Amino acid sequence: MKAAVAHTAEFGVLALRRRGDLLDLVLSITPHSEQDGRVSVETFIGDDPSAISLLDDAGRKRYLTVPDSANRPHRTQDPPLEVGETGVRTYTFPAPGPEVTAMDVTIGDAPPLRGVPVTP
Repeated sequence: MKAAVAHTAEFGVLALRRRGDLLDLVLSITPHSEQDGRVSVETFIGDDPSAISLLDDAGRKRYLTVPDSANRPHRTQDPPLEVGETGVRTYTFPAPGPEVTAMDVTIGDAPPLRGVPVTP
């Protein structure tokens, strides 16, 4: 019988930028594991549209990633990350109204990152 391997990751928000009707969330991700090698980002956050979301507390709205042509979350399609090395991934969301200047970011089961500024 094979033992389960523990995987964890550190996430950091590098930017939450408006781009017309879209909003790009740029994350740094550093995977950690008991084993060396490469780890898929989806190992930590999942691959469904609600794995990463943005919350507008004032407007009481939750934003999910924009789907791509295969109805998967629109994100950069980079290869798996080396354990211990930091990579950058971008996720695209519909933009909230211009009155929204900060949002909460949820990533998988981790506690939300509150009040992330939205930049032009």
